[in-house]
Formats: sequence, C-alpha cells, structure tokens
Amino acid sequence: MLNLKEVYFRHKNQTTDVLKGISFNAEKGSITTILGPNGSGKTTLFKCITGLWKYYKGEIKVDRVSIDKLSFKKRARLFSVVPQEHEPPFPYSVFDVVLMGRASYIGVFSSPSKKDYEKAETALKTVGIEHLKNIPYTKISGGERQLTLIARAIVQESPVMLLDEPISHLDFRNQINILKKIKEIALIRGITVVMTLHDPNLASLFSDKVVVINSGSKVAEGLPKEIITEDLIKRVYDIEVKKADIDGQSIICPVL
Repeated sequence: MLNLKEVYFRHKNQTTDVLKGISFNAEKGSITTILGPNGSGKTTLFKCITGLWKYYKGEIKVDRVSIDKLSFKKRARLFSVVPQEHEPPFPYSVFDVVLMGRASYIGVFSSPSKKDYEKAETALKTVGIEHLKNIPYTKISGGERQLTLIARAIVQESPVMLLDEPISHLDFRNQINILKKIKEIALIRGITVVMTLHDPNLASLFSDKVVVINSGSKVAEGLPKEIITEDLIKRVYDIEVKKADIDGQSIICPVL
C-alpha cells in the first residue's frame, strides 16, 4: 500500500507551495486516479512519490516504509513509472526498451540473464505486443508505445505502478484499450496502481478511487460515483456540466 500524509512541496528559492498537504492511501490490487486540471500539481506529486523531487514536509510510505530511507536502487524496485511521453535517443527495438525495466536487477558490469530475457518476453505477451518485439520503438504507434512502456513497468516487478497521463495523445479506441489493460494488470498482479487523468468520465469508469486536486490541494477523495458531481466539476474546472446515468454508469456531460 502507498500512503501519503500531509505532503508539502515547493521549488528552491520560492515561497509558494506547489503541493499543500496532500494525503491519501492507494490500495494493493486497485487503481487510484489523481484527477485535476493542468497545473494542479499531478506530475509534481508523482516526482515526489518516486523521490526525484524532495518534499519538505510530510511523509510518503510504501508498506509502512518511508521512501526517504531508501536508496535509488531500492526505489527503482518499488516504483515502476510510465511517463506521458518518451522519446529514446536511439531506435531501440521494442524488446530492448522492455528489457530496460530489469536494470535495477542487473549489476553495473553484468549483462541481462536468461531469466531477465524470459521476463521481458512474458511482459510483451501480457500486454499483447509480442509481435512487435523486433520493431524499432520509434516506428510504432502511440498506443503501441504506451503498451511497450507498460510492459517495461511490468518487467520491473515493482509493487507500485505510477502512470502519468497514460492515454495522452491516443485516439479513443487506444485510450479504452490501454485503461482496460491497466485495470487487468492491477487485478491479476495485485499491484498498487496510481495514475493521472484529465477526463472525469474515464476516471469514473476505470478507477477504484479518485483523488481530486486543484492548485496543489486535495479537494475530494473517494469512490468515483460518489465524489464526481456536477458541483465538483464546476468548482475544479469552472465549467457547467450535467450528470446523467446510462445503464447504471454516471456520465458527466458539458452544458454547451
């Protein structure tokens, strides 16, 4: 389980906090989605969780162990990260990109073992892109790249997976396919998944819990169907919406 308690962050030489007392828990085998507008602090929060940026107050723990007490190598085994965008400097094959997920298990002067190669093969099959293994990562579609990065995250065998806008720049079909795969992985592998999204409807469809932040502060937390309301969307996004039910699923529609 991932636990954040009263986390504050500000950039050096600045007096304004970017994160203002963020607290929430993310459970094993479930998806917690951080929802909020651009500039609300979602990406900053991820960087604090992984230890890339140092928060100045509060606490972040994984299974009751503070990340402050862990080396970078141990953090790499705790967290797997799927970024918004990724452009490799060289046209690595899809298989090589996935194999990079084993880096924290390989010594500085060592090469990947047979076991590492087998795990990479399995990860490719898990997300359904084993047919792309020898194709340059730079030559595949946006959706296929996201699946490659998810496979790389799987092969890390980390208990916590962080996905920063995993469906950005994808068409509607690929958005749904990616989110369905993430949901499946969380359930089958029993890992803690935390992701950021912009779309409240997709957050509602694919999340077990939603944490809404705005201007660096948490404004709501709970089950999607309970907290994603017309009033909340109006307050956070400053847009008029109507909430409707379709086959038992609540949908937020903008008022045009």
